[in-house]
Amino acid sequence: MYHKDKISVDMDNKVPHLQRSAIKALAAVLLLLAILAVAHSPSRVLLAYDDLNQTLNVTITHTSSNIDSHYVREVVVQKNGDEVLKREYTNQTTTTTFSYHYPINATSGDLLKAVAYCSISGSRSAEIRIS
Repeated sequence: MYHKDKISVDMDNKVPHLQRSAIKALAAVLLLLAILAVAHSPSRVLLAYDDLNQTLNVTITHTSSNIDSHYVREVVVQKNGDEVLKREYTNQTTTTTFSYHYPINATSGDLLKAVAYCSISGSRSAEIRIS
C-alpha cells in the first residue's frame, strides 16, 4: 500500500445515527437539569392551630418568579395519620410566603400534618401536636 492509497469504511450510516441519539439524550438530560435547577420544593411549612375557631393555619414559603406555572399545587392535611383534607391549586397567591386556613376539628393529643407539593418537583411537610 502506498501513501496515496485511501481506505474508506462504510458502517451502514451507524455512526451518524449513534451521534443523533447521543445528541438527543444529552439535550434531554440538559433540559431536565435546567428544569430541576429552577424547580424546588417549598422551603418552609409552618403550622399553627386556632382552638377557638378549630382552624389549622398553614404558612408556606415557596419562592417563584412565575406563580402561574411554578406554584404549590396541592396541600394535604392529615390528622393522626389519616387524610382529612386535600386542596388543589392552579397558582399561588404571592411569589414567596402565603397562608391557607383550613377548618379542622382537633382535640388535645391529636397530631396534625400538612404536606405542600410543588407543581414541578418536591414537597415539604410540618407537624403540630395539639395541646
